[in-house]
Amino acid sequence: MREKFDQVKGGFIGIAYGDAFGMPAEMWSRELIQKKLGYIKTFLPGHPDNRISAGFAKGEVTDDTINSILVTEMLSENGGRVDAQVFIKKLRYWMKHSDKSSAVVGPSTAKALELIEAGTPMEEAGSTGTTNGAAMKIVPIGLLAGYNCKEEVDSCHLLHQVIELCRPTHFTSCAISAACAIAAGAAAAVHGEKDLSKIYEYMTEMAEKGSAYGNSIGSPSVACRMKMARHFTEQEPQKALKDIYDYVGTGISSAESIPAAAALFYLSEGDPAVCAEYAANIGGDTDTIAAMACGICGAYKGAESFKTEDIELLERTNAISFTELTEKLLGNTPC
Repeated sequence: MREKFDQVKGGFIGIAYGDAFGMPAEMWSRELIQKKLGYIKTFLPGHPDNRISAGFAKGEVTDDTINSILVTEMLSENGGRVDAQVFIKKLRYWMKHSDKSSAVVGPSTAKALELIEAGTPMEEAGSTGTTNGAAMKIVPIGLLAGYNCKEEVDSCHLLHQVIELCRPTHFTSCAISAACAIAAGAAAAVHGEKDLSKIYEYMTEMAEKGSAYGNSIGSPSVACRMKMARHFTEQEPQKALKDIYDYVGTGISSAESIPAAAALFYLSEGDPAVCAEYAANIGGDTDTIAAMACGICGAYKGAESFKTEDIELLERTNAISFTELTEKLLGNTPC
């Protein structure tokens, strides 16, 4: 179980690593990234011309990592089970006390919270949420599922957990589908699957299953776009990045950024450092794509795949401990 512990810890490091690596270029086009930052190869501070990342320090994470931590705290306090009301309470507290939350909180989450505050039931509040706000914070659920499984991942339990977390803010077919894909990738990686193709296939399978739940939205199929995105990974990396950007998309839509993240995990062969570089330069929602993809990469390669100085930078800058996060998530399960 110590190996699985290392993989779960790697998943947490990967979320923060990708998030901070992609943060400076968030929501910029590929052309603007090249003009303003060149080719990103290392951690950088937020760019003063970027309305989202301006003011962020080198190695600082955004709401992708913060939300993942809130999910971890919720799971820890609730016996490893999702309680959407507890999560919403934690999210509200963070938004109230963080001076940067207004710049990074997504539109679906912001709208849903306003409706909940006004007394709208959770399922109704999240009935129009189609962005990547569900998938961006879902990796801890996958990490726990992969850690707890014995012979194989309990897909039914994983699906149920994802649906419950999506309920208040992203209770739509496409958002649930997208979140299922990312959770499945993390679960399969921690479970010990080494075949990248099998992990990708499981992610696609779970995306298809998840699409049957929530408010049915007229949206491109996440699973179908994942299949298309994988086709582009058969090219040399820079051509693959351009085609994923042009044809799949890298915006905040679940149908764009989740297939893109899955493809970058596959294209990088599960290497979190390579994956973060690809994600930071691809354009669009770079920090969220990197957080999701690198979270799966970290779970695939384990904590030892990261440089010590990078881990120290992330922990120091964000006042977090990846070991403590891992212990908190797995507190209900003996190592």
